[in-house]
Amino acid sequence: MSHVEEVIALTAKNLCQDGANFTSYNLKGIGLKGITFIFADLSEAILDRSDLAQLNFSQAVLPKSSFKKAKMNNVNFTSANLQETNFEGATINNCNFRNASLENSLLTGATFKGCDFRGANLSNSNLAKVKFQHCNLTFSRMMYVYANSMEISECRMNGINARGSDISFSKLTQVDLRGANLKYANLNSITMKKTKLSHANLTGAELKDAFCKGVEMEEVNLEGADLTYANMENTNLKSAFLLEANLHGTNFSEANLKDAYLIDANLSKAIIKNAILENTILE
Repeated sequence: MSHVEEVIALTAKNLCQDGANFTSYNLKGIGLKGITFIFADLSEAILDRSDLAQLNFSQAVLPKSSFKKAKMNNVNFTSANLQETNFEGATINNCNFRNASLENSLLTGATFKGCDFRGANLSNSNLAKVKFQHCNLTFSRMMYVYANSMEISECRMNGINARGSDISFSKLTQVDLRGANLKYANLNSITMKKTKLSHANLTGAELKDAFCKGVEMEEVNLEGADLTYANMENTNLKSAFLLEANLHGTNFSEANLKDAYLIDANLSKAIIKNAILENTILE
């Protein structure tokens, strides 16, 4: 049963639906603009293929709701409960998810442009093939997410907590990850271009076959990390901590390893042609 006509009639009379209860409403394909749903309850509501613009869902309750293949522009989800929500294939522009709770959500194939995720919690969510463009994810939580084959460009991700996440085969271009927590993350076959990872924690991370040419990784912690056959050409690893790291076949050509710490690292077949090794601790 569709509730589209009911909600269209309600919002035509009153743009303010703050605190209203739309639990389990079927609103598939609805078009809404300029409505406020502050503190509203839309638990398990279906908004698949909807067209939403300038809505305010701040502090709304939306767990297990569905926005599959929806189009959203300038929607405010600040501090909203979006746990276990489905955003699969959605197109989301200039939306605000600050401090929103998105744990265990499905975002597969969604595209986010100009969105604000500062302080949001996306832990244990599925972000496979998601595209983030010009987004701010500073200090967001992305622990144990499955984020295989993401595309992230021109985004701020300073201080994010992505411990244990699978970000393998993803492409990062002009991404700021300074101070990020990527302990034990899977970054195998990742491609990073013009990316900053200085002061990040990658203890025990996997970067096998990673392409990190020219990346800023000053004072990064790579203790016990696996960089087998990674491309670290011209990478800035000044004062990096690589204790017991697996550097088998890693390409450090023209990399800056000044003051780096490589005690007990596996350097078999590693390439260090023209690398800067001033004060580097190798034994």
